[in-house]
This record gives sequence, structure tokens and C-alpha cells, in this order.
Amino acid sequence: MASTGPGGLDELSRTLRDLRKAAGLSGMRAAGLAGFSQAKISRIEKGVNVPNAADVATLAEVYKTPPATRRHLAALAAEVKAANRRVVLARRANRSKFQAQIGRIESQSEQIREFSSIIIPGLLQTADYMRTIFTSGGTTPADAAGAIAARLERQIVLDEPGRRITIITTEGALGWAAGPASMMIRQLEHIEMVTWKPVVRVGIIPFGVPRTVFPVSNWHLYDERAVVPGILRTQVILLDPDVGPYVEQFAKLEPLAVFDGDARTILARAAGRYRELADPLTT
Repeated sequence: MASTGPGGLDELSRTLRDLRKAAGLSGMRAAGLAGFSQAKISRIEKGVNVPNAADVATLAEVYKTPPATRRHLAALAAEVKAANRRVVLARRANRSKFQAQIGRIESQSEQIREFSSIIIPGLLQTADYMRTIFTSGGTTPADAAGAIAARLERQIVLDEPGRRITIITTEGALGWAAGPASMMIRQLEHIEMVTWKPVVRVGIIPFGVPRTVFPVSNWHLYDERAVVPGILRTQVILLDPDVGPYVEQFAKLEPLAVFDGDARTILARAAGRYRELADPLTT
């Protein structure tokens, strides 16, 4: 059975894109043959628009899709359309299962954007830092261990060619100690290492930068099709039309951040302060 969650939308949009490319058609040519605008083709393939059954049938005809694939696409379109709503997990949802679900969405996303103002973003966390985060809310040791393993596995995307990953945090989050100074130093050194990865941009909003945008939560944004916000007491995945405001807010946050060498300077400064805490006699 086709998935009715964000993974199903990913499968539908990516399959349509792959079929167009296999047919040797540009987006403009496909749009002309289907009677669509090129923008509509683009939005469908990015997962921004959920195509209806008629749209899918038209594209399947244009791409000369085999009958079995057409039936699969039609089933996907119907199920994804029905599931185009909020997907909420209960307060005591299994954290390891939720991390695995996010990982499936992540693995099918070309563009990943993450923002966190108070804690280190998940894709940048070390296992020790994750352990503190996952055990702080009363999660069972077994569930915490599973969640840590799943989140570490998610970090594979940081090394995969073809991804576009932007992670933004604040200088204040670097100073929010989730453990002893030695652990935080290792955490900051890990972030510094990630800043050198080709597909990743790590941005830090420096202390004191005037801001005109005030996020009330952290979030993970996948292409423009799904967002996972940090909401106290619940775990939730939001789909269209709830994704747009997060896209807009991220666009306002990005210019406030510094990247590359400037970000590494902030990381080094924060690590230096932790070293002073670890050894009060250091001057």
C-alpha cells in the first residue's frame, strides 16, 4: 500500500520527475504537452502542489508511462491527497520511531533546512548531546537509545552529494550547556568539522544582531513539502498549507547568520569559554 504521509508525497513527486526525465522532456516541453504551466510542473515535482487524479493521468500519458506504473501513480495521488493534512503524534509517542520516520522524509529531500535557537540542531548533535536531550523528558532508556541511533543514522545526509542543507542556530544556543564543559567542547568541535562539508552550510546568528523576526520554536524543513516543528508535549509533522510560513521565516533568518570562517570564529570563541569553565586557573 502506498504511504499516505510525507513519504508518499515524496514518492509521487519524485516519480513524476523521474518519468519526465526518462521521457527526455524538459519541464517546459512537458508543460506544453500536458497543457500545464511550467510553474505547475515545477511545483508538482517539488512536492509543493499535490496533483489530483486528472493531473497524474495527464502526465502519465505525456510520459508514455506503462499501465502498472499508471495505476500505482493514481493510487499514490488519491492517498496523498486524502492525507494532505497535519499528522500529529501523541505526547508519549515512541521517539525512536519518530526519528526513523523523519529520517525517511529526510532521505527523499534534496533541500533540508533546520533552525534551532536554544539547543544545538539535531543534525549537528553528538551522541552525548542527544542523550541529554532525549532523556530530559522522561524517555525510557531503551527508547532514548533507539532515538539516538536513528538520529545518528539521519546524519548520513550530511555527506551525500546532491543535497542542499542549511542549518542555522544562534550563538546563545552554543552557550546553553547540555552537560559538562568537556562534553560541550567536543560538541562545538563536531560542529566546526561539519562546517567544512561540501553540501552543508552552518550558520550562526551572532549575539547582539538586531532582529525583526522572532521564531517561537525550532523546526526542520524538507524541500517545501513538510516541516517538523519543535512543539512542547507533542511530536508533529506539518504538510501544506502549513509549510509556507516556515519557508518565509527561514528566508528572513538566513541573512542574520554568519557562515564559514565567521561561524568558525564564533564556535572557537564559545569553546574557549567552556575551556575556562573546565579549568578556572586558565587565563
